[in-house]
Amino acid sequence: MLRFITRTTTPLLAFGLGFAAFPYRKSPRDTKLQHINEEVAQKIISSEQAQALINDPEWEQVISSNTFPRQHKPNYVSRGLLMGPNLFEIDPIIYMNSTKGEFVGFYHLGSKLVSQDGRVHNGVVATLLDEGLCACGFPRLPSTKGVTAQLALQFETEADPETTVVLRAKIIEARGRKVVSGGTLESFDPNGKTQPRVIARGQVVLVEPNWFKYFRWVQPV
Repeated sequence: MLRFITRTTTPLLAFGLGFAAFPYRKSPRDTKLQHINEEVAQKIISSEQAQALINDPEWEQVISSNTFPRQHKPNYVSRGLLMGPNLFEIDPIIYMNSTKGEFVGFYHLGSKLVSQDGRVHNGVVATLLDEGLCACGFPRLPSTKGVTAQLALQFETEADPETTVVLRAKIIEARGRKVVSGGTLESFDPNGKTQPRVIARGQVVLVEPNWFKYFRWVQPV
């Protein structure tokens, strides 16, 4: 009898705690980017490339921090764990073209995101490509949610600290519960005085597990 009660009450208790702690939508989402280095952010926004996207009605600015629950931010790499002075100093400035399936994201790499050789750690570059390529591809999945089935990266050179980079991505294939997106991470000079150089290339295969359809009601808060 005791075993039956334990087997019954434990799952119910776990479900109740999970239900109570679930991050439901409670308030309107933020509509403004949160920057630590406002000077860098303004230089990016004022650049010729960013202005072209802003003035093109096919492109929409995305507040990337709104794409996941606010309660998860402390565990999110580029918007939480590594967000701060001399790390990721700006909220990624992202623009998306939903019609063409294209993505452009601007990031600033701080002086503490380096490895022993003084260059930006390749793990940081890999994280940006993974997050950006997923953000590009997820909207084409039936429930706009999925998992990474495969990620292929090719590093061309190392990124310098205290520099701005731009990730350009696009949908390569979208068929049912599978989406393939690819792109490049390049150096970016807001003043347009230096030529961009490719830091890394990537391609990701995203899939939506069949049971994800039951969670379409879940929205970030």
